[in-house]
Amino acid sequence: MSDQLGLPPLSPLPGARSLDLTRRYVGAFFDQHLKGIAQPLLDGPDPQAPEVRFHAP
Repeated sequence: MSDQLGLPPLSPLPGARSLDLTRRYVGAFFDQHLKGIAQPLLDGPDPQAPEVRFHAP
């Protein structure tokens, strides 16, 4: 949205890519934790999403 307002970017990722990643990971989280459906996306790094980093608690 910042690019549409003429503001400097808040993130190095384009808005559409950020939205796509957010939808994928939040959807996978809820499917796994609320529906009990295993989500390999949450197991570790995904070559299709190199921007996402996993940290051990």
